[in-house]
Amino acid sequence: MTGKKDINSPLEQFPFPLKWIKSDPQKVEEALSRMSIPEQVRCVQLLRGKEQMDLLTLSNHAVAVARLLPEEDIYFMVKEVGEEDALPVLAIISEKQLQYLFDMEWWRGDKFLPQKALDWLLLMEKANDQQLLHWILTEDFDQKVMLLQALIKVFKKDEMTDQYDGVEELEHFTLDGVIDIFLKVAEAAPLLKNLFKLLYVEDQKVFYALMEAVIWYPVTPTVEESYRWWRSRVEEKGILSYDEAIEVYSLLDVGSLKLEAPSHEVFVDPEAPYAVAPVHPLTDTDSSTFFGQCLAMMKNHGRVNAICGELMYLANKVMVADQQEFGNMDSHHETMRKVLGYVNIGLELGAGGDIAKGEALLNQTWMQSLFQVGYAGIMRLKWEGEKLIKENGILLEYLLTPGYMDHLAASVARFPKIGVLRTEEAEEVETNVEWRNLESLQDIQVLENFLILARFHVRFARQSLDLSLETIQQFLEEARFPANKEDLDIIALTLTALARFTLFKQIECQPLLPEGGRSFLQAIFHVGIYQDEAKVVNDDILQAFRERLLETSLAWTSEDKERLDHLLQTCVATLQSQFGRVDPSGKIEWQFTRGLLLK
Repeated sequence: MTGKKDINSPLEQFPFPLKWIKSDPQKVEEALSRMSIPEQVRCVQLLRGKEQMDLLTLSNHAVAVARLLPEEDIYFMVKEVGEEDALPVLAIISEKQLQYLFDMEWWRGDKFLPQKALDWLLLMEKANDQQLLHWILTEDFDQKVMLLQALIKVFKKDEMTDQYDGVEELEHFTLDGVIDIFLKVAEAAPLLKNLFKLLYVEDQKVFYALMEAVIWYPVTPTVEESYRWWRSRVEEKGILSYDEAIEVYSLLDVGSLKLEAPSHEVFVDPEAPYAVAPVHPLTDTDSSTFFGQCLAMMKNHGRVNAICGELMYLANKVMVADQQEFGNMDSHHETMRKVLGYVNIGLELGAGGDIAKGEALLNQTWMQSLFQVGYAGIMRLKWEGEKLIKENGILLEYLLTPGYMDHLAASVARFPKIGVLRTEEAEEVETNVEWRNLESLQDIQVLENFLILARFHVRFARQSLDLSLETIQQFLEEARFPANKEDLDIIALTLTALARFTLFKQIECQPLLPEGGRSFLQAIFHVGIYQDEAKVVNDDILQAFRERLLETSLAWTSEDKERLDHLLQTCVATLQSQFGRVDPSGKIEWQFTRGLLLK
């Protein structure tokens, strides 16, 4: 099973052991037979993917249970299981659920995808051709005409429509000797022949109306009309036009979180016998987050259902705004995690970390409002990063390590991201850092601390080491090492300053001659008793260097002093790792070391 557990109905409370679904399906059937249809629906919603489908097919009321599931839950079940493997579910879903599948798969923005439509018709024929017949009898007329015009040409034996141009190579058939149907897509031949035969027997009036429409309806206006109908349906699910969806990224101040939240009824079909909300949003909810903890405290399950509906609606808007592929399940999950992360940040900001206040906010606030407050908090962080780059430009590349530059670039991306270490080894991955959207105030604090540290490094370089972009570039022109200019950073510059202080009592970063580097290594390390013993940095020299730095023009705060100490510790670690095994009295292969500027 993928994703997180449903917070309000953990799997530990499932009415029977989940392993029975595979090991003892008869017991599952018996257990389900004692449950009401709404209880069975809830059980299906607690699962994901294959387990979900297997449980559904074991129900003695499978059709009723399936048709009570929200369209979104059916769609995600089918996509997670795989369309071909989900035929048992496709065979029993309702007309409305089927239409939702088609709506999600047949269009990309305002573009109709005839091949995708055909693929789904072929799937539905395998699953249940009678259901496909019912769909063509009841579906919006313009959509059917649009689809057929992409797949067939129709001519009629009369004086006006018997030109038969451009069909010489096309397969042809007729049901009445008058209407001639030519198949533009050979792959569709068996499907359409069977479907038209069923339709001809079931309702000749609909059959002839469709054939006449294929002949006479102008293609472009038909597609446009079908698109308008599609748009009216999907807008109810949050799939808006791009111009409307992008407004989800409006900034909202935390003080505005006082809007009246919607009821559950806003997000469910008023004609449904039971009010069932999609629980798929909670699949990606981590119960350890602030949002997860607040949600677990809620006693109003109607409001929890409304939150599920809001999150699904909100995620669809974000999918449109981010121009994501709706048929891609990875994109859906990534978008939902992003939505939940921004909502979590907004909730943390609004509640000040108080779970009781967070629960109250969830009961009275739109999820989009929380999302926009979280987004505003993240944007403020992004603007700080952009300001840092604008003020210092290329200088940052000489001060920050490549890894830090990656973090800085990620912090000012369109949607800032944070780098975290991968917890599992992944094949064909170049780095062990995984970049993800910000999900909590802790993530914001981590990036804020990074930006504060970067600013300190700039101030320290300018005011304590007397560096500028021009002087650093001049030093690089003089230096033979480091050979790779990317190896230059604040650590190498500080170590060079330490070397010149050790040798000349100066706070400068001008490159040393190799003999100067050798003399520095002889002075900075205590002499070990044994030849292979790891060398220890002379703390007296280091502390004297620190005291001299504190006399520079930087307006030192207590936090600055802590950052300086951390920088010096990093310098010590670099000295020991790069030069701790080097014999200063022998030949030194400087090209294989890092940390000093040498001429």
